[in-house]
Amino acid sequence: MSITGHMRAYGARPLLLGGALVGIVIFSALAVRESMINARERREAAEGTVRDYAMFASYLYATRTYLFARDRAAAAYDRSINPGAVWSRSKLPPVTALAAIPDTMERCGSSDKWPVYRFRLDLPSRAITYAGGRPAPQIEAIIRDSVPTLADRPWVRRVRFGYLFVDAPGGRETVAYAPMFDSDTALIAVYGYRSCYGVRDTTDYNALIGVVKVLPPMVPGYIDEKARSALDSAHRASELAGDSMMGSKWPYGMPAESLLTVTISDAQHRQIYKAPKDGHSSNYYGVAPVRFIGDVTFWVSLRPDVAQYLVSGGIPESRVPASLLLLAGSIVLAIAGFASLRSEIRLVKSRQRFLANVSHELRTPLQQILMFVQLLRLGRTRNEAERERSLEIIERETHRLISLSNSVLAGAKSEMQLDSAPVDVAGVAQTAADFFMPLAEARKMRIELDLHEPAIARGDPGAIRQILINVLDNAAKYGPIGQTITIGVRHEGKIVRLWVDDCGPGIAADQRQNVWEPFHRLGGTLDDSTGGAGLGLSIVRDLATAMDATADLSTTPAGGTRFTLALRVSHNGTPS
Repeated sequence: MSITGHMRAYGARPLLLGGALVGIVIFSALAVRESMINARERREAAEGTVRDYAMFASYLYATRTYLFARDRAAAAYDRSINPGAVWSRSKLPPVTALAAIPDTMERCGSSDKWPVYRFRLDLPSRAITYAGGRPAPQIEAIIRDSVPTLADRPWVRRVRFGYLFVDAPGGRETVAYAPMFDSDTALIAVYGYRSCYGVRDTTDYNALIGVVKVLPPMVPGYIDEKARSALDSAHRASELAGDSMMGSKWPYGMPAESLLTVTISDAQHRQIYKAPKDGHSSNYYGVAPVRFIGDVTFWVSLRPDVAQYLVSGGIPESRVPASLLLLAGSIVLAIAGFASLRSEIRLVKSRQRFLANVSHELRTPLQQILMFVQLLRLGRTRNEAERERSLEIIERETHRLISLSNSVLAGAKSEMQLDSAPVDVAGVAQTAADFFMPLAEARKMRIELDLHEPAIARGDPGAIRQILINVLDNAAKYGPIGQTITIGVRHEGKIVRLWVDDCGPGIAADQRQNVWEPFHRLGGTLDDSTGGAGLGLSIVRDLATAMDATADLSTTPAGGTRFTLALRVSHNGTPS
């Protein structure tokens, strides 16, 4: 049906309301989507800012490490061999020019337990001259094969010093080296000595953590010393010693160990240093390599709770739960609205079907009345007996209309009130067959009776008759022309069984429960007299239930439909 047809059938209000509900859901979904996109973008921007802080911190640590290492190299080389000068092969200083114990303040161990060897490696011959001892063979091979390559790398050419971490028999140690270049910037020699910088001696790393400030003053919790009153020294001391970080004012800046975790690894990704030792990594980290110091890499991970203070307003929380709650609320509202619309449309359809089916159920008695009135008007009755019979049928059909109207009204009530009295079921079946005989003859159908008396049951005779009329009407509508309809009554123990057999196509087993529902119709002939929408069997079921009887449909041996009504036997009284 088109939109115009629906509007004519149900009115414009359901369609407009349905469209409004769909629009609400779509608008809510779009709003939720936009809100989630904006929240994700804001969160990504905030997290990007925090990662920039972490990257900046790693850059600071790497830069300061270079400065500390440069000071150590200057103390070891500048006063003796001066790697920054231009040299010729003939003027290269001897290896003994290097101090027996380089003035770098390294904390490696005593001279008797940590002897320092010095070397000069001439290139391109790779001849090595030692002073103060010789390294282990594997270390000597590394000096001969690897140090010349490292010393000629671009970043070592710029800084004129480098450190190589090696695995010695006594544990990890460092080979410190300095390249010497001639006027053509060709590498002509490498000087070096045994060191422990960066592996055993981590003094510089500890100093970095304690000295370098990695966050700007505008970060909450930071305040300069000059901004503090000189009268609150006791308060400042308690702040510095406290465990709480945020919500306090650190006069010297936030301690790095309270902000982040610094992890230093070598070229083989082995951990060299970590502070604090129980620190944890996070998604907010920065990475900075220092190639000329053992190819180390600085990993700086900010604490997630600290990250909240590095961005104005903090890192936005996920809005997915609230957004989904909003969308779910709009969907629930739409479902409730559609349920209300569905009920309204069903009421409209029920009203239309009710009117159609009432007219259908009234058509059979009206046809009977019209047919016998026409017989009387045209004077086609052959004798007085036929005239009286015609008047009797007209009277019965009129009563049937009244009864049918009462049944329809009763069917609309929650409970149907019927008389309960002894009824001669065989007599009611005979009366119903006589009543229906003219319509059956008009369709060239025969009605056969299989009645056994006595068959006294408890019920309402009008209701039983109405049930039979409705069932016979269905049998006539859906059965073939010329069929035989059988009405039978039997007394079987505690029940009286009334059945009607037709020769129609039958009803499929999966449809037998549906035909009892109001307005359900399997289909009929194209004749208008057989139209309708299935109110008859619904009334049959309600009447049977009101009499405490059961109605059932099954298949006859010949393939037609058998209707069965099981009534309770009456053990007292006489038929009403």
